[in-house]
Amino acid sequence: MKAKMPECHQEAMFEIFREMALESGRSYEPVVIPNDLKDVIEKYERQHIMDALEHYEFNQTKASKCLGIKRTTLIAKMKKFNILC
Repeated sequence: MKAKMPECHQEAMFEIFREMALESGRSYEPVVIPNDLKDVIEKYERQHIMDALEHYEFNQTKASKCLGIKRTTLIAKMKKFNILC
């Protein structure tokens, strides 16, 4: 297992990257990492379910097959995420 880079080195490396981005004319936006992984996963899962439902015109059977889950599981997730058909 590799040792973690000291934080002072990380900051120096980020500063170099920021300067390089500014010199190239690109804006530098630091990546914001959410604190709550559960929220991120739920947002992604909800959007993925919505995409499948919209693609199959809200046909739950086809959407659930596309998602690789049972129709009853899809319905439970729809209730959880307050997705109404």
